[in-house]
Amino acid sequence: MARSTIFKWLGISIISALFIYASYRVRIWDIPYIVKESHRFFRLLNEMWPPDFTKFGLFIKPLFETFQMAILGTFLGAIMSIPLVCFGSPLVVKSPLIYTPTRVLMNLIRTIPDLLYAILFVAAMGLGPIAGIPALAFFSCAIISKLTSESADNINRKQIEAVESSGANTIKIISYGVIPQIWSAFLDHTIYVFELNIRVSTVIAYVGAGGIGSVLVTALEWFHYSQALAVIITIFSLVVIIDFVGNKIRDAVLQGYRFPRSFKYLTIIFILTLVIWSGSALEFDFQRFIKGIGYFKNLVWVMISEPELQILSLAFGQMLESIQIALVGTAISFVISFPLGLLASRKFTGIPEKLAILFKQIPNIIRAFPELILAIFFIASFGPGALAGVLAVGFHSIGMLGKLNAESVEKIRKEQIEALQSTGASGLKIFLYGILPQALPEFIANAIYRFEINVRAASVLGIVGAGGIGMLINEAIGLSKWRTVGTCLYLIVITVMVIDYLSMRIRKKLIEG
Repeated sequence: MARSTIFKWLGISIISALFIYASYRVRIWDIPYIVKESHRFFRLLNEMWPPDFTKFGLFIKPLFETFQMAILGTFLGAIMSIPLVCFGSPLVVKSPLIYTPTRVLMNLIRTIPDLLYAILFVAAMGLGPIAGIPALAFFSCAIISKLTSESADNINRKQIEAVESSGANTIKIISYGVIPQIWSAFLDHTIYVFELNIRVSTVIAYVGAGGIGSVLVTALEWFHYSQALAVIITIFSLVVIIDFVGNKIRDAVLQGYRFPRSFKYLTIIFILTLVIWSGSALEFDFQRFIKGIGYFKNLVWVMISEPELQILSLAFGQMLESIQIALVGTAISFVISFPLGLLASRKFTGIPEKLAILFKQIPNIIRAFPELILAIFFIASFGPGALAGVLAVGFHSIGMLGKLNAESVEKIRKEQIEALQSTGASGLKIFLYGILPQALPEFIANAIYRFEINVRAASVLGIVGAGGIGMLINEAIGLSKWRTVGTCLYLIVITVMVIDYLSMRIRKKLIEG
C-alpha cells in the first residue's frame, strides 16, 4: 500500500475520530448512560415477548392496504422515472440544456426523505392511503430513476443512431433505441423498490398515510408491545415472501433468461390487473387525488418561495446535529457490520456453508426494522433526544452494510487468493494480504454511501423525538408554520446534495483507484 494512501486514510480516521469524540462531548453519544439505562431496554424486550396474535384479524385489512399502496406507489413511480432516465442521459439527449436540468431534478427529489413526502401529502390530501400512494410514488421515482440512469449512461449509442438514421422521432428513438437496452435494469430496480416500499409504508403510517404501520403505531402509543411485535413479525413475513419471489424474478432477468412472448403479455396483464384491483380496493378517488395535487403544489410553493430566514441559525444547528447522528450511527454500524459481512460470505473466507447462511440472515432480519420504528423503541428505553437517533440509525445500518459487505466479499477476484494459497500461506495471511486489501475499499465505499442515506433518515427522526432537525420540523408542522418547514427543507436538500456529490467522488476514487 502506497505511503500517500496510508497517510490519506490516517487523516480520514483522525478527522472521523475527532468528530465522533465531539459528538460524545455534546451528549450525542453516551456509552455510560446506555450501560446505566440498558435494563429499561431489556425490560421492554421482555414486555414484547411472547407476540400477541390474538387480534390478527385486525391486521389483515391494513396488511392488504400496505400491499396495495406499495403496488400503486411503485407503478406510478416507475412510470414517472422513465422520462427522467431517458432525458437525463447525455447518451440519449445530446443537448445539455435538457439533460442537465433533468439530472438536477432527479437528484433533487432524491434528497427529500420519504416521511417528509408523506407529511406534505397528508397535509394536502388528508389522512389515509390517498396520501400514502403519491408519497411512495415520489420515493419510488427517486430510487428507480437514480439506479436506472446509471445503466442508461452505459448503453450502446450505435443502437440509438441506427434508429435515428431511419428518421424516427424522439418517442420512437426512446421506444426502440433506449428502453430495450435499459429494460432489464429498470425491471430489476422496480422490483427492488417494491420490496422497499413495503417497509417504507410502515414508516409513513406514523403521519397518517395508512397501511399496517398504523396498527403498529397505535400499539406502540398504547404500550401494547406484545401486539407491536406481532405486527412486526407479520410485516417481516410479508417482506421475506416478497423478497424471495422478487429475487427469483430479478435473477432470471439479470441472467438473460428468454421469456416467451406470451408470458410477457400475461405478465403485463397481471400487473395491470393488480393495479386496478389495488385502486378499487383502496377506493381510490381520482378527483380527490387531482385536487390534492393542486393543494400540494400550493403548499410546496409557499415553502420554497417564502422561507423563514429568522430561524436559519437554529435550523442550521439542528441540521448539524442530524449530521452528527448520521455520522456516529454509521461509524457504529461499520464496526459491527465489518466482521458480519465477512462471516455472511461463503466465498474465500472458509466459513462453513450452514454458518454463513445463518450469518447472512442476520442483516435481513435487522433491515426489516425501519429507523423510525427503532427510534420509538429506543426513546422508550433511553428517553427522547439524539442518542435514540444514533442507536436507531446505527442498528438499522448494520443490516444494510452487512448485506452490502457480504456481496462485496463475494465479488473479490480469486487470482490473488490462489496465488497466496500456492505459496502455502496461512489463513491469517490470506485474509490480510488477499481478502482484506480487495474488500476494504468496497467496505468503506459502502459505509460512505450509507452515511449519505443516514443523513436523510436522521433529518426526520426528530419527528418522533430522536433529535436533529426533524424536531424543529415536527414543531412547525404542529403549528402549521410551513415557511419554517420550507427553511428546514432547503437545509436538508442542500446538505444531502453536497454530501451526495462528495460521497460519489470519494466512492469512485476508492473503487476505481
